[in-house]
Amino acid sequence: MCRYQQQQEEEEEEGKRTCQVSKCGGASSHDRQRKKKKKIKRNTYQRVVRKVKRKARSELRISKGDWTRHGYGQSPITCDVDCKGPHDSMHVVDGKRVSFAEFSHGIEKKGLPCLIKNVCDHWPAMNGTWSDAALLQRYKDYSFKVGSDDDGYPVRMKFHHFLKYAHDPEQGLRDDSPLYIFDGSVLSDAKDGGCMMKDYTVPFIFSEDLLRLAGEDKRPPWRWFCAGGARSGTNIHVDPLGTSAWNALVRGHKRWVLFSPETPRDAIKPKGVDSAARWFDVVWPQTLKKDWRYPRPIHVIQQPGDTVYVPNGWWHVVLNLDFTVAVTHNFCSSANFRKVFMHCRISRPKMTRYWLKHLRLERPDLAESAQYIIDEDERCDSISSPSSSSSSSSDSSSSSSLST
Repeated sequence: MCRYQQQQEEEEEEGKRTCQVSKCGGASSHDRQRKKKKKIKRNTYQRVVRKVKRKARSELRISKGDWTRHGYGQSPITCDVDCKGPHDSMHVVDGKRVSFAEFSHGIEKKGLPCLIKNVCDHWPAMNGTWSDAALLQRYKDYSFKVGSDDDGYPVRMKFHHFLKYAHDPEQGLRDDSPLYIFDGSVLSDAKDGGCMMKDYTVPFIFSEDLLRLAGEDKRPPWRWFCAGGARSGTNIHVDPLGTSAWNALVRGHKRWVLFSPETPRDAIKPKGVDSAARWFDVVWPQTLKKDWRYPRPIHVIQQPGDTVYVPNGWWHVVLNLDFTVAVTHNFCSSANFRKVFMHCRISRPKMTRYWLKHLRLERPDLAESAQYIIDEDERCDSISSPSSSSSSSSDSSSSSSLST
């Protein structure tokens, strides 16, 4: 806030000088230049916002008011910090009292989502280094990812423009589903991310990061810095590659709803529901009805300092209730290793071979489990291969006899 106070004081002094000049018979050339620069900055900001919006959500027409057509800016469903649901039953864990083994066996291996207290209170990020003023000073011109274009390429926005947008009554405070920073590059960038990595530490209960053995340059993206205003967030999804996740909230409030893995996709992710805000308007009420035929969801409001743990396979949707700043990691531990290895072997075979090589050196127990998965797959392939070959041969013979 010191930076803003200083700017206000400078503007007040400038205003006093302007008044003195006006009393003497007119505005000074300096005053006219200042107004001109201010107008240029405002026009530049507006052009940037329009350009970013068109790239990130090309299906929404700015001129037609598509960004505000649902009026969610005034909806209690999407902006009530104190909102409660009928399923506020998430298990709560005290991070100061639970051991690594207790969490691994009692929570992770049971696939139990939970809210964890007291694991990030000591972070510099919790004590001012991720305030608006501090982030603005360090990352004013850093371009954060705020979405993806139609071809999947990242859409970026400088932080000072984003911060202004998020607090703008005609933009971020009004949009149904505002732009949202979800960026991993700032954490891995040696130039700009180096100091941000010092602002937090991975909670000890999540310290078993097995994918690090696949190599920093080979492993899939796994950590992100997140920031955005009310009604921004992430739509319903399952985290990739069988990974689990933790999300630590530094500022603001987040609303979470989670569904167990056996919940049918069609029941909770219908077509046309393209944002977290829209999901809470359309899908959430259906889950509260008495005739809901599927597993009941878990609902929780995440407070500053809380960490949410999401087991692999669990559906979840996250809505920001006010301006939030958070960090989230996806990870592989002994508890979900088997599922992650099976996913990676199919989608990232080269990385998986490299990973297995290093697992044999550092975690031979898991390497043995991985080799069993490979052997089982090869055994299944060998069993199915002769039958398909025989079937093919039979079809060929039948076809031959028919042709003669």
